[in-house]
Amino acid sequence: MKILQLISSSGFFGAENVLVQLANELNKISACDVVSGVIKNMSTPHTEVTDQCRQKGIETVVFSCNRKLDIRMIFRLRWYCKIKKIDIIHSHGYKANLYAHMASIDLPISRVATCHNWLGDDPYIKFYTALDKFFLRNFSYVVAVSPAVEEQIIKCKVRPEKTRIIDNGIDCNRFDKSDIIKPIKLSLGIPENHIVVGTVGRISSEKGHRHLLNIFDSIIKKYPDISFLIVGDGDQKDELQRKFSNKNIIFTGLRNDLPELYQGMDIFILPSLTEGLPMVLLEAMASSLPVIASRVGSIPRVIIENESGFLVNPGDEGGLKKHLLALLDHP
Repeated sequence: MKILQLISSSGFFGAENVLVQLANELNKISACDVVSGVIKNMSTPHTEVTDQCRQKGIETVVFSCNRKLDIRMIFRLRWYCKIKKIDIIHSHGYKANLYAHMASIDLPISRVATCHNWLGDDPYIKFYTALDKFFLRNFSYVVAVSPAVEEQIIKCKVRPEKTRIIDNGIDCNRFDKSDIIKPIKLSLGIPENHIVVGTVGRISSEKGHRHLLNIFDSIIKKYPDISFLIVGDGDQKDELQRKFSNKNIIFTGLRNDLPELYQGMDIFILPSLTEGLPMVLLEAMASSLPVIASRVGSIPRVIIENESGFLVNPGDEGGLKKHLLALLDHP
């Protein structure tokens, strides 16, 4: 069975991580022949997914997309599916869903889509989202990463029998690095005696970094030997880096050594305003970190409140501060 995993990527974030994990596990099954496909947008070219897949021995292909709606891209994808005799095209995200649908019309291919979340207020994003919700009705199956996402899918008039909730998963062994001591603090310029509060993810408005950074000044007054580690990239990174300029706040940009970075943290915080089932939360917990996270999406299904972590309402800076101080007061 030939499976094409397809995504239009803007970096290496949650959906990209899901694709790599899924492709890697499917590739271990003898009956499956998996290809990782990335739509390379010329305005924002990101192909980190292909690098991750190649490292795992997964076949990759890159489709160049030269405009917002590239007709030639549709025909290139269609030709590839025919030549490679693709049986299933599994797309991730609205743009990949759109191209997967149009390229596979009248071909003997089953369409599967995974919906991670619909985000963004930009008119262009809203237009694509509306198209996505329409075309999903023609997919064989639509996978949701949380009950809330499935509810949205059904509201789009996708028949309930075609939807499935499949939780995100990770390889826990990759993050069990407690026996490995790496000088990650030294490489980041963090003093060895500092407590490190970290977060990982796309630096954009819906991830709520601003709320975490807003409590920094009040925390450092009580705990001067503390560093905030912000791992990731996104459209708000430069703005937040300028506004919250402090030697104890480190913005790393995109990194490919997450297991080591988690081991350099003492506390993990995910202040998101909206989520499905965040991979970084699973990774932080697999790394044995105490966590504070927003009460959104499937996060309350993952964290048992006050037992395996603390939950706060989205945007609740008082709650973030209260729980962070509780952890710092009781190491």
